[in-house]
Amino acid sequence: MKNVEKHISKVLAKHKQGAVVMLELPAENYFETGADFIKLLANKGFRGLYVSFQRPYQNVASLLKDKGVSLDKFLFVHACTVPGEKPDPRCTCVPMDSGIDEFAKAIYTNLSRLKGKKKFIFVDSLTTIVLYKQLSEFMRFSEFLIREVKNNDKQVLLLFNVAKDVAQKKFIKDVALKADEVIVV
Repeated sequence: MKNVEKHISKVLAKHKQGAVVMLELPAENYFETGADFIKLLANKGFRGLYVSFQRPYQNVASLLKDKGVSLDKFLFVHACTVPGEKPDPRCTCVPMDSGIDEFAKAIYTNLSRLKGKKKFIFVDSLTTIVLYKQLSEFMRFSEFLIREVKNNDKQVLLLFNVAKDVAQKKFIKDVALKADEVIVV
């Protein structure tokens, strides 16, 4: 957790108006380290939008609660695979077979629902998107999120979560080039 705190403190001090951050995390504790970043941001007064392409909402919520993260400061956009799934009101379920524009719309709408000036968007697995969407759609989605952060008048952090073992893929490197910071844990 100390290592996570050092990285986030450095990013927050350097980027007062927000930033795009790529987190390269070890596969063996991928979720736990990502949850540490989320917990730290919540403790620093941020409200967050957790975008899950990798895990079902109930699983994410349960694991965050187990880490001591209060969900009252969060909204979720979940790429659901279960037809008719009815998650909690703080979660927007977008079917995985929806177009990338539906995910972008859900993120934009929910980001505006978050109160306060300090916000973050946490994308739990950048690489999972490519399993379900064409590479061109993946790049368009990434660029939408980056523009949303760069053009926002509030302090918004965008955290792209990537497993270290796939961080050298060309499409990930293309996104990393647009990031303000790349944090390797």
